[in-house]
Amino acid sequence: MIVDALDQAWRGWAALGRVLAGEQWQRPTRLPDWTVRDVYAHHCDFPAGTAAGLEAPEPTAPMSHATAAELLAFMQRPGGIADQTREEVRTTAIQRAGAGELVEQFTDLAPKVIAALRETDLDRKVDYMGFAVVSAEEALRIFLMEAVVHYFDIATALDLPVPGPMAGAPLRETVRLLTETADPVALVDAATGRGTPPVFPVLR
Repeated sequence: MIVDALDQAWRGWAALGRVLAGEQWQRPTRLPDWTVRDVYAHHCDFPAGTAAGLEAPEPTAPMSHATAAELLAFMQRPGGIADQTREEVRTTAIQRAGAGELVEQFTDLAPKVIAALRETDLDRKVDYMGFAVVSAEEALRIFLMEAVVHYFDIATALDLPVPGPMAGAPLRETVRLLTETADPVALVDAATGRGTPPVFPVLR
């Protein structure tokens, strides 16, 4: 179940935040100009964002994308949402509060959000950042992927083992989503050695 996988991933983020100290927060990551703190601050928005989505009225508009993969592909188009918001996302992350407040998003808020999700109909529609409408379950698939990818960003910067706490369901679900986002014919040809079509990256 997607909620179980997200719970596991966010617990991993909570555990990571508890042990980060001093200069570790300022280590550069493989994301150009992003430190460990920048990445952690960026991802700490997800529990609060999820809570806000649950509390908001269900949108009356029809679903704009049937699956998380469709939405990701839409966002990643050249000149699309991902390109337009990349610098804004980074700037917002840099302006976040102190480390303690960042970590509390996973140690204190995330468990409450997970408990609420367990009582939620995941087929309900939710607004996705003001530009899309998807089911709650498909939105959570993207949030889980973000948790795994950005955990790896930080773990790599700190020489921590990967997949670490993302092993099992979080990693499997992330691989599944990224595979669904890739061009299926190109993926089959590349995976079976029938050619070298440009399959990756599917996210930038």
